[in-house]
Amino acid sequence: MINPKKLLVKNIFSNWAAMFVTLAISFFMSPFLVHTLGKAQYGIWALVLSVVAYSSFLDVGMKQSLARFIPKYYAMKDFQSLNEVMNSSSLIYRITGTMVIPFTLLVAFVFIDSFNIPEELLDITRIVLIIIGLRQAIFFYFTTRTAIGPFHRYDIANGIDIFFDISRALVIVLFLKMGYGLIALAIITISITLIKIVTRSTAQRKIVPEIKYKYKFITKVKVKELLNYGSISFLIVVCWMVIFNSDNIIIGIFLTTTEITYFSIAATLVNYLRALISSIGIPLVPAISHLDATSDIKEIASMFYKIMKYLYFLCTGICMMILFYGDKFIYLWMGPEFTTTVNILYILIVPACIYLPQMMANSVLLGISRHKSLFYMLLIEMFGNIILSLILLHFFGIYGVAFGTAIPQLLIYIFIYPYIFNNIIKGSMKLFYKNSLYMISVALVSCLPFCFLIRAFSPLTGWTGLIIEAVLSILPLLVVFWFKIFETYDKMRFTEKLPLRLRNFLLKRF
Repeated sequence: MINPKKLLVKNIFSNWAAMFVTLAISFFMSPFLVHTLGKAQYGIWALVLSVVAYSSFLDVGMKQSLARFIPKYYAMKDFQSLNEVMNSSSLIYRITGTMVIPFTLLVAFVFIDSFNIPEELLDITRIVLIIIGLRQAIFFYFTTRTAIGPFHRYDIANGIDIFFDISRALVIVLFLKMGYGLIALAIITISITLIKIVTRSTAQRKIVPEIKYKYKFITKVKVKELLNYGSISFLIVVCWMVIFNSDNIIIGIFLTTTEITYFSIAATLVNYLRALISSIGIPLVPAISHLDATSDIKEIASMFYKIMKYLYFLCTGICMMILFYGDKFIYLWMGPEFTTTVNILYILIVPACIYLPQMMANSVLLGISRHKSLFYMLLIEMFGNIILSLILLHFFGIYGVAFGTAIPQLLIYIFIYPYIFNNIIKGSMKLFYKNSLYMISVALVSCLPFCFLIRAFSPLTGWTGLIIEAVLSILPLLVVFWFKIFETYDKMRFTEKLPLRLRNFLLKRF
């Protein structure tokens, strides 16, 4: 019998490995793309990705439905229902995938003129948009057949993704150095996606040979079940897409594609931090669904509060590091002309310290099918984001868009979401605030004095200096985490794969 809690740890670490590879690739590729393509064309690339991301609305919540029902029936070894879920969802994805194509063509030939794109780049933008839109359609067609993670095998899925992400980066560098541009970038992206789909589909057949893709398994009952759960998940995805992509769209309409580049780089860094936390939340949904199927409700609550406690401590430390060293990183990474990006990063990172740890609550609500409340909360954030961004844009320009994103996040995740979530799980608001403030305070005391001293007196420069300063600043945080925050059982689980002598040394001495 599969132990989802044991596999959860493995899946989280594999997600982190994939995340670090993604960060490393972005670290090298972002400045390469900006300086090779130019700020205007890089802004177009970011704009195209943001526009196509809106076609994810057509997912109609199926991704979350799969994460909910695959582990449920897999835990029960109900392969009849599992096959019905896989085939019924595959039918839905074929329909939505087909709908992506007219959506892309409509934007490419009707609405693309709404953006402030240089006249000489309009045709290239249309071609790139169509290629990336086709890639999204293909992705929909094969989403069910490439689903590996909900079977608690995110480690395999991440291994495949790491290989193809590295391959894609290397091929892009090769072709751009040969003088090719945006169109080649789009063609490489869709080609690598096709090969990855074949690989993941093959892996799924080996992991779960009981799955058969046949029309006889498509049932109205399962389509309805998936859509009923997915309808709310779909609305949640809509809100997420708008929240994370509206900034680039607003800037593209009212400002310039160059300013999209400035904003996109800062937002991408924050989103990578968000993705790092999501690396825990993604495998947590099927794990919670699995536990929910076996009526192990107490374990769900215990798992959530423990993870959130760790995250408030670690996220606070990471956000402080970004506030102290973000400017050095941006200037070394992108160049001295990116002061605008530094300022935007400072604005966006402050609310991230508050909302990132609470992302685990999203996974709990999705896993126990109580995610309607999550939708209402995101709806408030979405409208708050758009309205404030449009208003503040006219007073503060690109910084107004950043404030329009940050202010709703602070208000919602300090006051609204904690109330909604604790109400659902019958938790204590007083205990929630007490534990959160305690973790934030301990993290600040652990790293803040060292950050001030090192930033004020360090003579080090360049990448080597930045790395040494960052390590010296974060080391006290990690020491306090290991001694004061990390629970004994989790220490044992964390060190169980280490060599025996090293494991005994860590557990007995520390």
